[in-house]
Amino acid sequence: MATYYIVENYQQAGPFTLEQLAARGITPETSVWTEGMANWTPASQVSELQYLFAQSPAAPSPSSSSSSYQSSSSYQSQSSGSSRSDEYVPMPKDYKVHAIVLIALSVFCCGVCGGIINLVLGVLALLETNKVESLYRMGNYLQAQECSNKAGKYFKIGMIFFVVGLVLEIIFLIVYYGAVIMGAMSNNW
Repeated sequence: MATYYIVENYQQAGPFTLEQLAARGITPETSVWTEGMANWTPASQVSELQYLFAQSPAAPSPSSSSSSYQSSSSYQSQSSGSSRSDEYVPMPKDYKVHAIVLIALSVFCCGVCGGIINLVLGVLALLETNKVESLYRMGNYLQAQECSNKAGKYFKIGMIFFVVGLVLEIIFLIVYYGAVIMGAMSNNW
């Protein structure tokens, strides 16, 4: 059975079972997270939790729920028109160090093509991650999360290129030096 964390009074609380969430009276706008979820999400957008809001005629449907946040002393949900000051949305993951590592690894990548691809992916990841904090501070949480997701995707693709290039380079070196050793041994006989 999945357990969920929620944001309550600007702090993370939980984990809670589905029954405990129902007893706490969470709203469709309550930010929730559970293992396997990439990001904090409004409860109304989590299919397993939608039954909690089915009895309330005022509950917004997931398609009409737009979770945009405004910059102020607290983030406010605009999806239902009411302001909720007890919702804290954490800043998305920052991939700056990852992007810099990817750029540095481009020097060691197998071949010119692989190095250029890693360099480009590292720069793209760095550009996206540089937008995260400023968008978050302006209150554009969803856009900040999108930039964080893009930066993470660029980093993961770059690491795949690096690992594949490194494995191919190791195989090439083994085959090359194996052939050199075999050639040297055949000349001695």
